[in-house]
Amino acid sequence: MDFNRIDEDLRISIENTPYSLEIDEDVFLNNPELIQKERKEFIKAHPFKHSDYILIKDIFIESSVDRYEIRLHIYQPEKYNMDKTLLYFHGGGYVFGLPEQVDNQMFEIADKLNATIVSVDYRLSPQYRFPVPILDGFDALQWVISEGEAQLGINPAHITVLGASAGGHLAAAVTQMAVDHHIENIKHQFLLYPVIHNRLDTSSMEEFTDALLWNRIYAQTAWLHFLGEENVNKRIRYADLTHYDNFTKLPPTTIVACELDPLRDEDIEFAQLLYKAGVKTELWVIPGALHVFDLFDSPMNNQYKKFMMGRLFCKTNKRKK
Repeated sequence: MDFNRIDEDLRISIENTPYSLEIDEDVFLNNPELIQKERKEFIKAHPFKHSDYILIKDIFIESSVDRYEIRLHIYQPEKYNMDKTLLYFHGGGYVFGLPEQVDNQMFEIADKLNATIVSVDYRLSPQYRFPVPILDGFDALQWVISEGEAQLGINPAHITVLGASAGGHLAAAVTQMAVDHHIENIKHQFLLYPVIHNRLDTSSMEEFTDALLWNRIYAQTAWLHFLGEENVNKRIRYADLTHYDNFTKLPPTTIVACELDPLRDEDIEFAQLLYKAGVKTELWVIPGALHVFDLFDSPMNNQYKKFMMGRLFCKTNKRKK
C-alpha cells in the first residue's frame, strides 16, 4: 500500500511502537494457539494501572451451549449512572484477544461517562468455531438483562453494545439475534471498524492485501478458523451480517470505518443496508486511518475518542417503533 496515505501523526506513532505489530502468517494459519498464548502473556506482563474508584471484578456465567463458564470482566465506577451500561466485545479476528487488552480504553469510558462496562471473554477459534462465540455473547446479553439490576445495580432496559473489528461483528450479530428473539433492551450499537461478511470481494479488500495491522490475508485466515473449511464460503445468518431479513427492527447504529482498512467497503455496505431499512445510522469513514488506529496515541485518536464519548449513550438513540 502507499504509506504516504497514512495520517502523518498516526504513522509516526506506529513507527515508534517498541514491539512488533506483524502477525506471522504461517503461525496464524497453522498454529493460532501460539498467538493466543503470546497475547495473553504480553497483556499479563503489561497490566494497565487504573484508579481505585473504578471497581474491577469478574463474574462467571453458564453457557447455554455446554455449561462452560463464560467470564464477564466488569468495570464499574463508584458513581455510576444506572442508565449507562455498555456490553463490550474485544477484537482479535475471533482467534486471539481478551478483555484486558483494552483496559485503558474501558477505564476511560467508565470514568468519563460514569458507565458500567461488561466486557465479554468469549471463546475463540479454531478451538470454538461459529456459532459458539456468538452464543457466548448472546448469553452475556441475557445475563445483563436478567441479573444486571440485582448484581450490578444497572437498568437493563438501556444497553449499548460496542465492539471493535471481530468484536464489532460479534456486537452486531448479538444485536441481530436479540431482534430475532424480540429483545428490545439494546438501544444503540456502536461498531468500530467491524467485520461484516466473509465474501472478501470488496474493492478495499482487494486493494489492501499488504496493509499494516490487518489485511486480506489475515482476514481470509481468520474466517477459515472461525467458520471452518466446510463453511468458509457459505452465507450464514449471524456470520454474514448482510444475510439478514429483519434490518428494520435494528436499533440506532454508529459505524466508524477507516479509509485504509480492507474492511472499509463492507462497513459502508452495511451502513447502506441500515439506511435503506430506515434505521437511524451514522457512518464516519476516517481519512488516513488504518485498522486499530485507536490503539496508538495521535490527534486522530483524540478526535475519535471525543466522538465516541459523545455518541455511546446519546439521548437521541431511541429505537424506532
